[in-house]
Amino acid sequence: MLEAWVSLSPPAETGARNVLLANSSHPLDFRIGRDSRGHFVFLLDADRPSGGIPSLPKVMGITIELEEPKSGRVRLGMVLEDKSDLQNFALMCTGLMLATQSLCAPKSSEGLIRTLDELHRWHEMLKRRLEKRLTRSERIGLIGELLFLRDELVPRMGLAAALHAWTGHERHEQDFVIGSTIFEVKTQVVTADRMIGISSEDQLDPVQGRILICNQGIAPAPEGSTGSCTLNSIAKELADLAKETGSVASDLLGIGMLGAGYEHHPEYSEETWIPVDRALFEVRDEFPRIERGDLRPGVEQVRYRIRVSDCQEFAVGLEAAFGELIDG
Repeated sequence: MLEAWVSLSPPAETGARNVLLANSSHPLDFRIGRDSRGHFVFLLDADRPSGGIPSLPKVMGITIELEEPKSGRVRLGMVLEDKSDLQNFALMCTGLMLATQSLCAPKSSEGLIRTLDELHRWHEMLKRRLEKRLTRSERIGLIGELLFLRDELVPRMGLAAALHAWTGHERHEQDFVIGSTIFEVKTQVVTADRMIGISSEDQLDPVQGRILICNQGIAPAPEGSTGSCTLNSIAKELADLAKETGSVASDLLGIGMLGAGYEHHPEYSEETWIPVDRALFEVRDEFPRIERGDLRPGVEQVRYRIRVSDCQEFAVGLEAAFGELIDG
């Protein structure tokens, strides 16, 4: 989509737009274009929602407006004010299309509402990206997800399919979803007393599907050690692989890394890590956990930790689990 965008010329007529259908196979009428000022635009034409239109987000560097081209129809327009940020703008627009690709064409009003919800999410995500660097725990968590993706999913599924399965960057409870199986990736620096942090009473609720916890240990390593990586180096390794794989993989990886709050910073190369171990535990039967049904009325947003030593009887072999899920 980025190349098609760049190939468009601004129209000569003041106030006009030169537009092109973004994806003919998408159920919604998304269009890319240039306006007479040379700015890049992204448009969605849809039926007006019967329940009203939610508030428009204020995404930095992007003008977002609603037009009424004809009765009963609305047009959501997004205009990029700074051309130098086109790559991130294109990733955001691709993300909007991915979030709505499962809708039916007649439900364009629902598509408009979902697009606006997704725009609000992007606004918060980009705001966090500008305001801060990733904390140490966030860096370790992201490295863990990327290691799991690189070492376990990519060899079995290919990069594009593995990136489709990656949902942790969307602030979901789950890190990876493959069919009806959920993978929670929990990564920590190796210590004598290993603990798994759980962020809510819903995270390990099996009503969502089969849940497998992938517990990974990593340890500090000297720079350049065999098998070691930094956050920047594994991000680059996957980016290079995505370029070889194709534009879909590059877009999915770019969206995922933006969603995770990552952009290259020199300090992310100061910590070098080496994987130590990786184990799978299935959340079933008497697995140590808290579920929503265990709580008294009024109690919510529970955070707790589980001793890895108490999870051993629920261990699942990595090869067996993936063989059943992916290979068989």
